[in-house]
Amino acid sequence: MKYLLFTIVLFLCANITAQELPKKSKIFVRVYNNEGQKIAKGKILTITDDALILKKGSSSITVAPADIMYIKTKRTNGHNMLIGGIAGGGYALYGASQSGDWGVVAAVILTPIFTAIGGGIGYLTTIFKNSQHYSIQGDPIKWQGFKETMFSPQ
Repeated sequence: MKYLLFTIVLFLCANITAQELPKKSKIFVRVYNNEGQKIAKGKILTITDDALILKKGSSSITVAPADIMYIKTKRTNGHNMLIGGIAGGGYALYGASQSGDWGVVAAVILTPIFTAIGGGIGYLTTIFKNSQHYSIQGDPIKWQGFKETMFSPQ
């Protein structure tokens, strides 16, 4: 009985590895124009020869490759600092709310300190972020290289 179940599971799982991986990219990117201004940001929905389609929330944003000067992956360093600061401040407020009569005094003193410490830790995490910079400058060859890089298996 045990060998029968093993054989059935083996045959059911064989199709999982036989299929080609879908060409999808869940990478968050920031798109900049010729003046260095951010024109779009979001997760990559699809990349075609004549458009980059990003998903931001429930809507989609379409950007033409001719408008793109460069693309940066992942979020900014300030985002990591903000998340770390919120976590530190939230921890201080939670701890202060559990301390009884001295809770207000502890919250006033500890919240800015823990927020600064959390922001510092968030900034230190940017060392390990490994963000990529892709220079497109409206060049179709660079655009194809970016497209192949984003759809390569991770």
